[in-house]
Amino acid sequence: MNTTSQFTSNFWTIYIAAIVLLSFIGLAWLLFSQNVVKQPKKGEEVETTGHEWDGIAEYNNPMPRWWFWLYILTWVFGAVYLVLYPGVGDYKGLLNWSSHGQYDKEVEKANAQYQPLYAKFAKMPIEEVAKNPEARQIGKNMFDTYCIQCHGSDAKGSKGFPNLTDHDWLWGGEPEKIHETIEKGRVGVMAAWGPQLGEERVKDVANYVMSLSKPKDQYDAERAARGEALFKGPPANCFTCHGDKGQGIQGLGPNLTDDVWLWGGSQKTIIETITNGRHSQMPAWGNFLDKDKLHIMTAYVWGLSNKDGKAPAKAEAKPAAAPAEAASAPAAEKAAAPAADAADVSLNSDKTVGTFYFATGKSDVAENAANVLADLVKAAKDGKKLVVSGYTDSTGNAEANAKLSKERALAVKAFLEAQGVKAESIELRKPEDTTAAQGNDAEGRRVEVRIEG
Repeated sequence: MNTTSQFTSNFWTIYIAAIVLLSFIGLAWLLFSQNVVKQPKKGEEVETTGHEWDGIAEYNNPMPRWWFWLYILTWVFGAVYLVLYPGVGDYKGLLNWSSHGQYDKEVEKANAQYQPLYAKFAKMPIEEVAKNPEARQIGKNMFDTYCIQCHGSDAKGSKGFPNLTDHDWLWGGEPEKIHETIEKGRVGVMAAWGPQLGEERVKDVANYVMSLSKPKDQYDAERAARGEALFKGPPANCFTCHGDKGQGIQGLGPNLTDDVWLWGGSQKTIIETITNGRHSQMPAWGNFLDKDKLHIMTAYVWGLSNKDGKAPAKAEAKPAAAPAEAASAPAAEKAAAPAADAADVSLNSDKTVGTFYFATGKSDVAENAANVLADLVKAAKDGKKLVVSGYTDSTGNAEANAKLSKERALAVKAFLEAQGVKAESIELRKPEDTTAAQGNDAEGRRVEVRIEG
């Protein structure tokens, strides 16, 4: 019995088989029970059925022979088909045919024919594959098969589905990030803030969001001022995902300062987004497309926004200064602080302490944090506890520094939760001495995450 197609017994197998067999018997009986009228002998008149309408009588002729034998052939064909192929309950047929098996054979045949070609492109860099006309056509064929339902035939997306032809990327537009997105899929969730903020405060935040990218005549400045406080503080704390200036944080929240809107940039739509939240999911294709096809698909998608096969120029990073040894910990436990005034992240040698560095006055988490701290995140998912502690430097207002330090710690907590770490596995702990550096030093603009337990 094929238990995958049944509920609790083989009743349906017997039921279907009985219907099929009784149908064949009934069709045979119908034919022969009605085939009782014989062809009259030559010279004899054909009898009537006794039915007459307006003087027109109905002759009782026998069935035409061609019709009779066509009926027989159809009956025999159906019987032979059900012997060779599935159709009688769970009986698989003498040929053991299935649609899944036929599909597998066709895929195997196609792979044998095209795999050498895929393998050739798999050895080439993404930039080269993206410029190759043959590879682009293969990528387009796959895109048209699997992707246009959401991203459109022109790859420019639609409401709720991102445009792949520009340089605005929610999860990163580098080849490795695109490959990761296609292979593993993505889930984007924004919480619904309507119940906590209420209608009026939602409108305030919406006007502030609009002020980040729209001219003054399109938003209420007074509401925007009130919304800024909610954006950068409790209960919403929007900055933890969207950045302190709304510039976005890769993998957490989109950029709100440009004119690219996934769900729409009108005031009505922004209010709807804040009130009800949003949930988006891209399926993972890693179990469907092999690594060679994923490579070609990655190149094709990357090429949609890099028409000349060249990535957009990036500003050169300044070399980092040599790390200073901490007085309170061994040198091996302390990672180098960034020389540039920019967000960065590091992991110590025994992978127990992760350090987030922040740009002056900002609380944006470094874009490479997910890759650098993968081991720390894994430890937390395996049951370890993460303690998050924020530090400040000695410059500026102490109260403002403490507030910024807390914002940075909350941003790190939000980042960890976005990576799948449970909230109960994270503890925000204020260190005994929060002033970690004299002057405007990167060590004073850091948040440490330590493994405990």
